[in-house]
Amino acid sequence: MSSGEIIKISRPTKIELIRLRRRLVLARRLHRILRDRLTLLVQEFYIALRRVYELRAKLNSLLSEIYPSYYSTLRIHGYWHLELVSSDTATGVEVSASTRNAMGVVVPMLELRGTYPSSVILPIELYEVQLRRVEFLETVVLLAEYEKALVLLGAEIARTRRKVTMLEKILIPRIMRTIAYLKMKFDEMEREEKVRMLRTKSFLERVRASQ
Repeated sequence: MSSGEIIKISRPTKIELIRLRRRLVLARRLHRILRDRLTLLVQEFYIALRRVYELRAKLNSLLSEIYPSYYSTLRIHGYWHLELVSSDTATGVEVSASTRNAMGVVVPMLELRGTYPSSVILPIELYEVQLRRVEFLETVVLLAEYEKALVLLGAEIARTRRKVTMLEKILIPRIMRTIAYLKMKFDEMEREEKVRMLRTKSFLERVRASQ
């Protein structure tokens, strides 16, 4: 048994064996807690992933409806006029940010605020864009929220999985091997003590017989 397979201890004692057994119980409990947390994190990740998929599909559908009106306006009025009108419509729209707790992971919460500026006159070709403007912005904001949550949850899942693997593949087996090593040492010391006592008893009997 190589030294790399067990935990280094100063001297094999019963106290050390008791400490190792307590440490093994704690490691197994922590492993169970982290494994359960990993399962819940993965479930939360798939919920966010499903939401991202739905929002992506909705965004693509909105874009397919908006793009024809946009390109029609672009051909008629030109890029500079469209850019000027777009800059005016951006006023009054805000995104408020907060956070929520998802299985111990702080993820963002984004909310669209603001109203459409009624004073801005848009070309008639952008009528479809005006109808879907709020829905489009809300979809983009929600998509950004859930995609960021995916990144944060994925990073936490990777960290938790590394901890679970370390406990399962390295620490717990190493503690168990160290406990087995100490028990083997104690058994060996006990056998040596018995042999020593037998030799002492035999020596004393020979001394008495010679007297």
